[in-house]
Amino acid sequence: MNQAATYKLRLAVASFTITLMASGCGHAPSQVPTPNALKDRPEKPVAVEPGTSIQAKTEEWVHHLYPGTGLMLKPPGTPPPVVTKDGELSLSFEGADLREVVKTVLADILKTSYIIDPRVGGMVSLHTTRPIPRAAVLPTLENVLRMNGAVLIAQEDGVYHVVPSNLAGKGNLTPMLGQLGKPLPGGYSIQVVPLKFIGAPEMIKILEPMLPDPGAARPDLLRNLLFLSGTEPELRHMLETIDMFDVDWLAGMSVGLFTLKNVDVKTVVSDFEKLFGDKSASPFAGLLRIIPIERLNAILMVTPQAKYLDEASLWIERLDRSGGTSGGLRLFVYPVQNGKAESLAVLLNDAFGKKAQQKTASPSIAPGLKPAEVATKTDAKSEVSAVKPPQSGEGGYSVSQDIRVIADKENNALLIMASATDYESIVAALRKLDVVPRQVLIEVTIAEITLKDELKYGLEWFFSGSNVSGKLDTGASGIAQLVPGLSAIFTGKAGDIKGALNALATDSKLKVLSSPRITVADNQTAKIQVGDRVPTINQTQTVANTTTGVISTVQYVETGVMLTVTPRINAGGLVGLEINQEVSNAASTTTSGIDSPTIQKRAAQSTVAVQSGETLILAGLIKEEKTTSTSGVPGLSEMPLFGALFGTKSDSDNRTELVILITPHVLETPKQATEITRAYRKEMVELEKMIKEAKIEPKNRTDMMWRPLDAPVPEAGVEPTLK
Repeated sequence: MNQAATYKLRLAVASFTITLMASGCGHAPSQVPTPNALKDRPEKPVAVEPGTSIQAKTEEWVHHLYPGTGLMLKPPGTPPPVVTKDGELSLSFEGADLREVVKTVLADILKTSYIIDPRVGGMVSLHTTRPIPRAAVLPTLENVLRMNGAVLIAQEDGVYHVVPSNLAGKGNLTPMLGQLGKPLPGGYSIQVVPLKFIGAPEMIKILEPMLPDPGAARPDLLRNLLFLSGTEPELRHMLETIDMFDVDWLAGMSVGLFTLKNVDVKTVVSDFEKLFGDKSASPFAGLLRIIPIERLNAILMVTPQAKYLDEASLWIERLDRSGGTSGGLRLFVYPVQNGKAESLAVLLNDAFGKKAQQKTASPSIAPGLKPAEVATKTDAKSEVSAVKPPQSGEGGYSVSQDIRVIADKENNALLIMASATDYESIVAALRKLDVVPRQVLIEVTIAEITLKDELKYGLEWFFSGSNVSGKLDTGASGIAQLVPGLSAIFTGKAGDIKGALNALATDSKLKVLSSPRITVADNQTAKIQVGDRVPTINQTQTVANTTTGVISTVQYVETGVMLTVTPRINAGGLVGLEINQEVSNAASTTTSGIDSPTIQKRAAQSTVAVQSGETLILAGLIKEEKTTSTSGVPGLSEMPLFGALFGTKSDSDNRTELVILITPHVLETPKQATEITRAYRKEMVELEKMIKEAKIEPKNRTDMMWRPLDAPVPEAGVEPTLK
């Protein structure tokens, strides 16, 4: 190696050192917010009102930032000021023998002893343009020896050995513990340098471009230390470089842990690689390390620049969107607000569960037509219909992974095992299923009409002959097929119908058996029962050798007024009613000698439809009773043959018709239910006021039972008239 090459190498090392100093000191560590606390996600329930966005915030986007110091290099210390002194020695050699140069410098100038190896030799040309200090003479000689493949070794006895460089470490040197700031011996030496934060192989890669020869630095991987060999200037440069890079780089690194909630971590990492390019060709190579943590479905990002974490956080949030590939299965808790968890779980499992993906054969259709499926599920509590185009012949919604929905009955919540993407689809369905159920206020009046005078042919004829507006269906193909024995259904405005019946009540031709009002949820069953439990003899048995002789078994039978109604509200406001009505009473048994009452029962069961606010009449259940009564002079009227002269005997026929009036009112919102309650309370207050003013017992005011909720309160003393 000649002197010019050595000079260029030293310039390159100096330039590299200055570049590192500038990069290490030019930027202060950026301030990164402290790590966010991990917040428990309160599952947001669906809104109480239908149509409100539920935004099941499956989980707030969680990320933790651990900012580092940003210090990846130790800035070099300030070098001591250079004191320029006038030199006192000038060197000039032209084609001189190397041995002669060694003799001149060591013996003549420095006055030291030396031993030179016979294998050392060469020609030297050296000229100094100006005098140099005496301390610079020995380093200058070392450079000359290096150029000729020799080194200068200082021994403990003060004698210098000049040997070939390839034999310098063989029995001539004892390693010394190297440390920056510690004086180095003159000449060639070996230093052992322990490393603290950086690995020995990595440090070798950094030192390799500035080594005087390939063997000048050797690593000890087990102890993580380096063996350095070289002259005093060479060792000093290597020690300064090691001190610059051997820093706690983990403390300088900024780390971000980003937990994904919608997309699999592998997908996001792949998108990042496409975004920033190949690792080796990317401008971020070495500045940004992206490590997928599959166990947490998270990304660990390491960078020496803390501000990169903020930018990466934005991109991860943009990429973590629902799409093609879902994350792994996770457990979500959805608190049900308005419905029943058990019913919703059944629907969701049928729609999204494993059975929904079982493939079925698709029927053939006409060419050019697009197939579609209609899926309907109906049970006692819910009814859901959906129309959708089929997906690859599957009978349900296509999901990426198997989904399980478990109902927590005690807490009325749903435990949903699904990926985040599938969970969003489930939440979209819950927005429309878990809504406030509509309610129906049902006004029912059950009355018994005495059939006489203009009513002798029944209520059907009475309404046909009056000017009450409405719709009358008397055909046998209509009601008679639905309810045998029931001959007419009349629908119309509540005010018209009830006004007509009020007129009958004033003539004492109508007797109200029951007039309940009840509110029931859509598709739920309401039951009203007013009556007694009547004991009847079920079985008798004669027992010998007992004091009683006869043992009877008694069974209790429910009697009175019993009504069961199940409303089903359609989108247009039409209310379908499943009605089961029964009126029964106990009467004396006249057809047998059994000492047990006879249960007289009139029942009607039907499914009808009526608009909200309109009144439906079920009529035609006519009962006829024949009674015989006798009266006369006591004693004489009972005489044989002549008793008829002292008494009378009369036969009478009593015909009554059972009438059922049903008026449904659809309550779309809780506010409407509150308004109905207030109106009912106001009505009761006004009724009490009217009774006090008229001084009439409530039992005689039968007309009040027929007034609808929306009808005005009549003035005291004014009887309702037939419209």
